[in-house]
Amino acid sequence: MSNSTLVKNLGTMDKLVRAFLAELCIMIAFFWMGKAWQMVLYLLAVVMVFQAATGVCGFYNLIGRNTCERIKRKDKKMVVVTAVLMILVAGAGSYASAIMTKNILKGDLASIEEPYNLTLLSTEQDLRNESISQYEMLNTSLEAFNKKYSDYEPFAVKFDEKFQGDMTNVSTIVKASRQDIFTGLLSDAHARLAVGKSLLQSIKKRDSLE
Repeated sequence: MSNSTLVKNLGTMDKLVRAFLAELCIMIAFFWMGKAWQMVLYLLAVVMVFQAATGVCGFYNLIGRNTCERIKRKDKKMVVVTAVLMILVAGAGSYASAIMTKNILKGDLASIEEPYNLTLLSTEQDLRNESISQYEMLNTSLEAFNKKYSDYEPFAVKFDEKFQGDMTNVSTIVKASRQDIFTGLLSDAHARLAVGKSLLQSIKKRDSLE
């Protein structure tokens, strides 16, 4: 590797911007992204932190750009202001992201619970046509939920080791109830679905999603 590739070419402002962007990448990855995009954003953050720490940017070397200041009079003040800003963004952004993603998750769970409760009610009352109709809506809502959360865990359930397993069990129960509902064995379907309902309630209680 030639020495030219290690020549410092990032000024204070460029280094601070990279540090700030790295923080945003980490925050977005942790709170908002699924595992695949998390890896991408974490890698970007590592690259930007490395550049900020070393003052070296390979792309700037390729295009012959150098933003190192010749006169350094306000670097210390700029660093302090940026550090304070980054702390504020980290605190406020993390708090807001945790609250927002929790509320979104609660709404998505509610979109499952409504048709779930109606399916339970219809099967309990032995209403076959209504049971089929509500079951189809439940199945659609559950598939959308699983598609969204199979690779993504919002902060509210990120440390809940049972979340994915419980949701898998709920999906299995709902699928197993299909034949009972369509063949008119509504009492059997109701018994199955009641178990799944208890799992959903357990998730909500365990992760404070009520």
